[in-house]
Amino acid sequence: MNEHCSHRISDGTAPRHRLGGKVALVTGASSGIGEAAAKALAAQGAAVVLAARRLAELERVAGQITAAGGTAAVVRADVTVDEDVAAAVRTAEEHFGGLDIAFNNAGSLGTPGLVAEQKPETWAEDVGKVLTSVFLSMRHEIPALRRRGGGVIVNNASQLGVVGFGAGISSYVAGKHGVVGLTKAAALEYAPQNIRVNALALASVDTPMYRSAVGGSREKAALFDSLHPLGRVATPEEAASAVVYLAGDEAGFFTGSVLVMDGGWTAQ
Repeated sequence: MNEHCSHRISDGTAPRHRLGGKVALVTGASSGIGEAAAKALAAQGAAVVLAARRLAELERVAGQITAAGGTAAVVRADVTVDEDVAAAVRTAEEHFGGLDIAFNNAGSLGTPGLVAEQKPETWAEDVGKVLTSVFLSMRHEIPALRRRGGGVIVNNASQLGVVGFGAGISSYVAGKHGVVGLTKAAALEYAPQNIRVNALALASVDTPMYRSAVGGSREKAALFDSLHPLGRVATPEEAASAVVYLAGDEAGFFTGSVLVMDGGWTAQ
């Protein structure tokens, strides 16, 4: 549950670029893709609310953003807890005047195991982290976006929300497919309110979660590289660039879409 809310706000000297005057919320912002996206959004002029469970890591990221001249606030939040997500959205509205952009990035790989080996309680927990967390986030983000007259939501869906993967991670694959479906449903429901909702389908990205899965094994790293026709995994900064694009006016006719950024994985 939300236990602490801490803020670091710059002196307003950040250069204003294409997202100047916008307010963004990034979940899972303490490392990896979320950290890179928060920094990229701030670099484009957005005031960014960083949400995650690890407060010390959030403070580190916020400090780096403000040191670079950006604007950031942090809030400790577990995205599987409804009130925590509500608190994160309130932070955007109370400290920065509203919410314009949300990147729902937090998630978990889930528990390995074939379908028939999954326990119901583990399945429910895994799907809660991957899919229900996005629903809870959108449940609070959409009203805030409506109060601003519209806005943008980007959901991190994974390329495994587009294709299957027979590697014993069925709860994760099912959850990410659900994120794609939820994205499309919400996009149609809220298009009349000028709210765009899109999903970003990433393959492997060089994050702490990825490095944990590889475990320092050169053989495993080579295997992950080989799954991508480009012969490597993505960088967090490459993933962040796609978030910034979908959040900006250049992507103004994108809604209900799935932007696949997977090094050619799904083209195979």
